Amino acid sequence: MKLPDPIIIDPQSVPALNWGIIGPGGIAETFVGATQKHTSQRFAAVASRTAGRGDEFASKFNIPRVHANYAELVADDELDAIYIASHQGDHFEHAMLAIEAGKSILVEKPITYLPEQAEQIFAAAARHKVLAMEAMWTRYLPQSTILRQLLASGELGTPELLTASFCADNRAIERLWKPGGGGIVYDMGIYPIAMAQQILGTAKSITATGLVRPDGMDEESYTILTYESGARASLTMSGIASLPISASCSFENAIVTFGEPFFVPSSISVKTKDFYPEQSTWVDESGIAGHEGLSYQATWFAKYLSEGRIESEVHTHAETVEGIAIAHEITTQIGAKPF
Repeated sequence: MKLPDPIIIDPQSVPALNWGIIGPGGIAETFVGATQKHTSQRFAAVASRTAGRGDEFASKFNIPRVHANYAELVADDELDAIYIASHQGDHFEHAMLAIEAGKSILVEKPITYLPEQAEQIFAAAARHKVLAMEAMWTRYLPQSTILRQLLASGELGTPELLTASFCADNRAIERLWKPGGGGIVYDMGIYPIAMAQQILGTAKSITATGLVRPDGMDEESYTILTYESGARASLTMSGIASLPISASCSFENAIVTFGEPFFVPSSISVKTKDFYPEQSTWVDESGIAGHEGLSYQATWFAKYLSEGRIESEVHTHAETVEGIAIAHEITTQIGAKPF
């Protein structure tokens, strides 16, 4: 099976937006650094609740303005968009603050802990006619554009069984183990969840078991999703054990496998289901490696904003809410309380 070419938007073909940053922590450093390196997007202002942090961040990335607080930042008339990278438990407050100020937003994943809060964010964005996106950067990577074309062509046939795993010993990352700051299902497991959604659609049933710390933070979970079509998905998420960060799906006519780790620029392979299969593989050789792939979503965001969209066409509001609902159901079933 011949693989289609990836759909890659030229970063110079979209408007260079002026971005403001809420929550200049580690992921914001990665996003801003990657976006400055690989796109024409501009970062014009930053604010932080931590004294001195905004100035330090601005100096590191040559950002001209540091605001005293988030309300002042979102009121900045020179900003086109706000990137929200605060702790997960603060996303709802900061998203609503920016939307009410008439700003389009890109919110780090997960956009919220609760599906009803995500719905409120998107309803507010619709009222104010601004773009609101969860930063599910995997949807904008080149291999994901190949997957979408394969799914649309129908050549793969009906999906049967998907397996996706994100297991990494992240016990040293303090944020993950604090209520409101992480949680393995919401922070890491959101990637396998999103992969299952992209390929299989809406789940009919969710069954989960797992390990939970005495303080309510989830350590590990094993989830089976079933679908009306008869397809199944097996998702494994762990913050204490390390395994290959993999994703693959058996279809009626072929097997699709992503390079490891599957949520960064990597590769995609399609092979026949024969004992000695034929295989076609596309490998990302762009030089945009690892978390530098965060830059792709900035370019797609600018494209959508220039088109007057209020949601991503490849990761819709409804799908975002559904992903949060799946994460919430998994943590509920295993007895975790990550927020």
